[in-house]
Amino acid sequence: MSDATAIQCSNLASRTDFSSYVAAVRATTGDNLSHVGDCKAEICHALWGSGNPDISGIGMILGYILANVMGFFFALALFASIQSSRITEGKERQTTSTGRLRYVLTQGCSCFYDSAIFLSFSVQIASIVMLARLDFGISASGMGDSTAKITWAVSLLTLLPLLYVAFLPQLLQSPENEKSDRETSRQGAKQTLRFGLFSLCWLLSMYPFYSKMVGYFGPSLIGDGPHQAITDDDWNTISTMCTADVEGISSQELVAMQFFGVGGSLFVCICALLKVTLLGLHRQHEDSKAVQWIRKRRGSVGPRISVLFLVLLPIFAISQFWTIVRLRRFQYDISYNTGNTNSDSDWTFGQIAAITVFFPVAVECWFRWSAWSHGIKSG
Repeated sequence: MSDATAIQCSNLASRTDFSSYVAAVRATTGDNLSHVGDCKAEICHALWGSGNPDISGIGMILGYILANVMGFFFALALFASIQSSRITEGKERQTTSTGRLRYVLTQGCSCFYDSAIFLSFSVQIASIVMLARLDFGISASGMGDSTAKITWAVSLLTLLPLLYVAFLPQLLQSPENEKSDRETSRQGAKQTLRFGLFSLCWLLSMYPFYSKMVGYFGPSLIGDGPHQAITDDDWNTISTMCTADVEGISSQELVAMQFFGVGGSLFVCICALLKVTLLGLHRQHEDSKAVQWIRKRRGSVGPRISVLFLVLLPIFAISQFWTIVRLRRFQYDISYNTGNTNSDSDWTFGQIAAITVFFPVAVECWFRWSAWSHGIKSG
């Protein structure tokens, strides 16, 4: 490869919008895409990316796992504790160890929610910035096609564990907090604040959701039509060059990613809109028949909603983890096949923060467990 060609190829190592990049590739190859192999590393890196450690690095993945596993664990343990208390109510008094465990779980879950909110808020802001730069053709640095899809999954994945507390507030109503009107009022204020923080993260997630819908179902720039940036044959030439000897994403896998990704986002939106509607009814029409009907059935419907969340949220979370792992592997194979270095294995500041953000939860649980022995049970 001559020096002139090397300089031309270096200009293809990054891109802005897709159409301009295709035009740059054509200009570099003299409108003969059979020569794209000369710039294989640069083109494949620009189109598919070589990882982004602040989105899909090892530390970030561990942070996402901690958020979802801890959220499910707290919700399941508290739900089981509440159901057990109802079964034994009137038959035997709650043992000291059971009450202590319930108290620790309640306080730990509250602390967990604060940490999970911080992680989700940070991820939503970062996702908006990165996706907006890509979607509006500002810069696609660090945002190849696979990284964009991973960002869509991450946005949903950090939102899911918030639903346990935001939509199941009864989990945090320990017996100690139900004894006085003051404590009941304080718990109500906390529930409102928690849902408000969730709503903020949910609203921020609307742009990644919009970007996902456009990416999956919007008009394609690849095809033989007059408004497409590149023909199917020319795109196949580039795609084959980059994915040769790589296990590609099958059509069945892509459909699964779309189904669970879009389905999970729609589930969150439906839950949020229903909650807002119910809150509006309670606030503006407190004495209406509809509100009275909802209150009468709250006791019987609440456990069923809890079970629904305990089943559906892990399914959506697992599907998003699978999406991230599958796309990371696909991206890594392309990087290895084209001689690029995949950066997902690098440790960065954001990855360490994503893990340590949940350290206060362990400290809180330990403190509450120890404080019980000394009679300190303040919320």
